[in-house]
Amino acid sequence: MAKKENYRLLLSLGFLGFNYFLSLFLVAIGKENTFESFSKSGPYNFSVGNVVYSSQKSSFEEIKVKSKGVLLALNIFADKQYYYDQNIYLAEGNVKVKINGGILRSDLLRYEKSTGILSAEGNVSFVKGGQYFRGKEFRFNLLKKEGIIKDTYGILDMENILDDLNFDFNPEKLVEKNRSTNNKGSNTYIDGIEFDFGNINVPQNRITRSNKSIGKINNWRLKSDLITIQENGWKSNRVQFTNDPFNPHQISFEGIDVLAEYGDDGELIITSFKTNLILGSKTKIFLGKRIFGGKRKKKNKFELMMDGKDRDGLVLIRRNDSMNINSNIKLDFIPQFLIGRAILGKTNSYDDNQNEKDKTISFSDLFGVKLKSKANFNDWSFDSVSDLSTLNTKRIFSGLRNYSSLKKDTKIPILDDSSFNIFTTYRSRAWNGTMGQTEIKSAYGGFIEKTHSFQSGNIKNDLNLRFGTAKYKAEKLRINDIISLWRSSIFASLDSEYKIWKKNQKNLDQKKEMILSPIVIYPELFFKTEIDSGYFKYEDSSEQGFVKIAFGPQIRLGELERNFLDYTKLSVMPGIKFKSGNSPFKFDNAIDFKTINISLIQQIYGPLMVDILSNLNIDNNSENYGEYYDTKLGILWHKRAYECGIYYHPENHAGGVYFRINGFDFDDSVEAIF
Repeated sequence: MAKKENYRLLLSLGFLGFNYFLSLFLVAIGKENTFESFSKSGPYNFSVGNVVYSSQKSSFEEIKVKSKGVLLALNIFADKQYYYDQNIYLAEGNVKVKINGGILRSDLLRYEKSTGILSAEGNVSFVKGGQYFRGKEFRFNLLKKEGIIKDTYGILDMENILDDLNFDFNPEKLVEKNRSTNNKGSNTYIDGIEFDFGNINVPQNRITRSNKSIGKINNWRLKSDLITIQENGWKSNRVQFTNDPFNPHQISFEGIDVLAEYGDDGELIITSFKTNLILGSKTKIFLGKRIFGGKRKKKNKFELMMDGKDRDGLVLIRRNDSMNINSNIKLDFIPQFLIGRAILGKTNSYDDNQNEKDKTISFSDLFGVKLKSKANFNDWSFDSVSDLSTLNTKRIFSGLRNYSSLKKDTKIPILDDSSFNIFTTYRSRAWNGTMGQTEIKSAYGGFIEKTHSFQSGNIKNDLNLRFGTAKYKAEKLRINDIISLWRSSIFASLDSEYKIWKKNQKNLDQKKEMILSPIVIYPELFFKTEIDSGYFKYEDSSEQGFVKIAFGPQIRLGELERNFLDYTKLSVMPGIKFKSGNSPFKFDNAIDFKTINISLIQQIYGPLMVDILSNLNIDNNSENYGEYYDTKLGILWHKRAYECGIYYHPENHAGGVYFRINGFDFDDSVEAIF
């Protein structure tokens, strides 16, 4: 899947972070290094005896090291320091080495010039900026350019890794503010990665009221029993990453037989011959061999989706890299193979399917394609999506859907910041309450839109205004005929929310380790109102106007701290609609004059939840009285570090599956060990 590439990039950066960490020692005391100076004010006299040492507490030695044009300043503190025959340097007891803003600690530090072996033992750790590593032992042979790191744990801050591990010496820019692991502070849900497939838009998390899946996770914890350093890279039998800031972690990624090396082009190539997704500490999902970084990397191009309306079921799609025509134009070409149609051996997706003969398919009916294009010129942006569910030339127009828009953000009198849109559409789906699905055969026109969020006292408001004109070719209201008319329209909506009560939010920092949610949840009660209004004028002189008012409470109970029925979010909003006139079209005629909108999220047990959203027609004068419409059903598995779910829309037989991994700002509260 395309979004998996974001995880791959993060994993690659994680390995790259290790590489930077290891290269520190190469640069600091490599074969070509020359010691420029020792501090003459130090406690040593190198001209007397074979062994010189000092037992002075926290004794200090300054070494400036120059290698390949890079100057490093090493300030060494230790209980005891030795220099034997100008060959072996030892620091012992509370060893602390300051390296251009970073700090290396160990119980023992040893460097032997004749063999080129550098080693650090006992509580080895390194911290610089947002990066933190610790291990049992580090050893590196500078002559053979190989070494090991044992029992390694670390924390990577991807956003700042290049700056943090840049050791160019510049005293004016030294910043020694480094990550602490004192288990104090807070952790904030800030980013994430999302994988999904299906033919519905996966909703944002309605528990956290947000979806922060921006395609990357910045902070990772990692561990490995043994990393073997080689001349052109490093390898490890096993490396494990987790995005979860707490122990026990809820999700991790395991790379087995990992090899990192530099290619001929100088880029780092990382091969994980086996990769597992681990949920909790038991469930493993095998992801197979993965190659990350460099030109040799292979991307998983294939995805599955379900489309019962246009494609007769399951579809295999292949993602390709975007084609940049120039700096302003980008194209995406996505071929499809219709698995469901191939299994059926026929199709039920087109208007000409009146009898069995019309349902027969040819080889070209098994393939489809989606073409996306984006372009920018000055202040204008152009977007177009063409979706073909068949390549059969006899059905090409029955299988084509297209929407294109040309948009410009502008300022106009009274409305101020607004957007101007010119659009065209071909075979666009439309849903109209209990009337069900209809189709706009074609349309073109333009509109001006204004959106504005504001607060009035304790009331939050979202305002939307839109007016324009367009010509529509669509189904007639009462008869299945197609008519074509111009329509001018004015539409306005105002959604408001008033907080009646919310549980006291004190002791926020004491409630960090949420098990079932990435954020702290507080019970609350809101009163919500929705006002929608519109006026449509048609070319045939007919007109329609309506106002809809809906209002009701939204209550959230429970805090997701216990396993059984500890979270309920319920919203019940009855609505009433007033209307004058009728539309000649089916797709925009105002119906369902009395309704109830019901939304419920309920914890069943542990992370298992149900999500139900539906509307009920309660107008006893309506022929559709008692019918539900626009229903969405979901089953969720909701935890702190990740969530997944299945959604289904009964009316159009559409569904979707998603998986989200949550990312956190680790702050200063996270331990490297997990």
